[in-house]
Amino acid sequence: MKGITLVALVGLAALAAGYVVVPEEKVTKADKDFLVKQKQLLEVFQYVHQHEVHSELWEVSKKYDIEKNYDHYSNVEAVKEFVTLYKHGLLPFDEIFSFVYAVTVAVLHRKDMAGLELPAPYEIYPYYFFNTEVVQKAAQYKMQGFAGVEKINDWYTVVIPTNYTGWYVHTNVDQKVSYFTEDIGLNTYYYYFHADYPFWMGGKEYGLYKDRRGELYLYKHQQLLARYYLERLSNDLGTIPEFSWYKPIATGYYPNMHYYNGVSFPSRDNYYEVYTPEHYHEIDEVIEYEHRIREAIDLGYIVLPDGRHVDLTKPESVEYLGNLIQANPDSVNARFYKYVGWFARILLGGSVEHFENHKVLPGVLEHYETSLRDPMFYQLYKRLIQWYWEFKDHLPAYTKEELTFGGVKVEEVQVDKLVTFFDHFDADITNVVDIEVFDEKTMKGSKLQKFGKLAHYNGTDFVIQARQWRLNHMPFSVKYFVHADKPVKGVVRMYLGPKYDQYGHVYGVNENRENFVLLDTFEYEFTEGHNAFTRESTQFPMYVQDRTSYYELYQWVMDAYNGEREFPLDMTEAHCGFPARLMLPKGKKGGMPFQLYFIVSPYHAPAVPHHQGYDYTLNCGVGSGARYVDSLPFGYPFDRPIDEKVWFTPNMYYLDTMIYHKKEAEINAVN
Repeated sequence: MKGITLVALVGLAALAAGYVVVPEEKVTKADKDFLVKQKQLLEVFQYVHQHEVHSELWEVSKKYDIEKNYDHYSNVEAVKEFVTLYKHGLLPFDEIFSFVYAVTVAVLHRKDMAGLELPAPYEIYPYYFFNTEVVQKAAQYKMQGFAGVEKINDWYTVVIPTNYTGWYVHTNVDQKVSYFTEDIGLNTYYYYFHADYPFWMGGKEYGLYKDRRGELYLYKHQQLLARYYLERLSNDLGTIPEFSWYKPIATGYYPNMHYYNGVSFPSRDNYYEVYTPEHYHEIDEVIEYEHRIREAIDLGYIVLPDGRHVDLTKPESVEYLGNLIQANPDSVNARFYKYVGWFARILLGGSVEHFENHKVLPGVLEHYETSLRDPMFYQLYKRLIQWYWEFKDHLPAYTKEELTFGGVKVEEVQVDKLVTFFDHFDADITNVVDIEVFDEKTMKGSKLQKFGKLAHYNGTDFVIQARQWRLNHMPFSVKYFVHADKPVKGVVRMYLGPKYDQYGHVYGVNENRENFVLLDTFEYEFTEGHNAFTRESTQFPMYVQDRTSYYELYQWVMDAYNGEREFPLDMTEAHCGFPARLMLPKGKKGGMPFQLYFIVSPYHAPAVPHHQGYDYTLNCGVGSGARYVDSLPFGYPFDRPIDEKVWFTPNMYYLDTMIYHKKEAEINAVN
């Protein structure tokens, strides 16, 4: 795979500044060439640590000579620099780093990769998503020749039950919500967010500035914190704790995972001493960086390297703040404000510094695929997102004129009973075991062509799946009854928030604004008079379904190549949305009270309009700037302090609701 990796890395290095010459033509049909490209892409993500596992790709990659193909690149100097680094020496094979990230970012951002589908990251690299017990069990099945496993259609199919970390080593009460924090769909969502908006990728160069990337970075994390808090309330855990750099970190975490090379992920004990002599300097630096950011917010400006100021007092200045906190290339002064979040992740993760430069042992906080598993992630980002709220608190509250929608009144909203439950989900983790190297050219018969599964053991194919209980909910409908004095276009927003705090006290309107999660938003053409319409939970645009398994994807490609089925024009599945399974917090068996909030606002066209027939609910392409319903601030109208004297307007509607948690058997009995 080293040669294949080299090609992928050259693609990524070239991508970093638009160096690769990419064709402008758009994939319009799934012809043979496209299917071959999709097939090869899927194969690259199989057994990424094994040398020469795919003989044909291996031979092609070995024959590719970058130095003889400089004319294929638009910035030859950048590629030459990469070749120099490659000859100098890269990270040794099998060290703790996966080149999967490089290929993923390239596929998501390159035009010549449009329409191609990536396997789910938890299927590419199961080590980052499943516990050690599952990995060990899978290896045992493989090494023992699947003894006792019955074949189905000439395939060994193994299903391994898996649980969350807390079942084996229970370290603290935060693991009561490990079904949420360790959900493979949630961690996939966060991984893809950082692949869509890499901290190292310049926004102006790749159009990310059109996507309001700075504001989006802050809002995504704020919403994640709010959603996590709702899950904590469902388990009687209360608010997200705060921490001090100078005191022991109360919340430990035992990942119970290991890397491909057998090294375990570092664990952090409860009351972990972070402020130790070897870390004094680093922590003092982080605290100084934090001080600089808060000072900029309170002063109302960011200082540039040349001494000039960037205004931080306007609502649109949130873009500057977000870029500054992420420390991406669009930050106006990363030199001074640094990358606070990343430094903090390293210090809080409990990782060990190795004496050899190329040997590292990153903690879960240092991988985007695993960050959300650690309860400290939420404590850290509560600290960072507090700067977002401090910035917002300096803005004036919305006036009655800014909140109301003249002539539009929400008369009533009806919502079905909200019910959650746990059900099984099977993930293909075949990649977690090694296989014998085989030559595809020597494999006769139709098995490989028809099924396309590349796992091969003494002539016998196998699939290994991990079965996990995951939170889900029953579909529900939302019925709106809105009166309009005249025909008008509006935007409807639906939020979910808590009714009571952890002590059972009713939340005040203003103090509760940080806790609402956006469930739905959509445009609507209101007619004069009474408007009645229904939205299904399956229509909510910010949510996506579980990914199609690798096995199914490959089978579809091979069937299409063999003329046995039609292949979609664009195979890509939405990846940028929150898992639909996790739309609702668990609630409680007897019902748990929550609040739904609805507001209908005048339509404000987004800065980058979407074209005719464009459906923003399905578009996850970054750099287009056309996937937002309107131009209002993310989180509107909860994004500013609330003046209760003018808050309640006819175009708003509050609805108390209950969320019931049922067992799967109870739901099936009713149905």
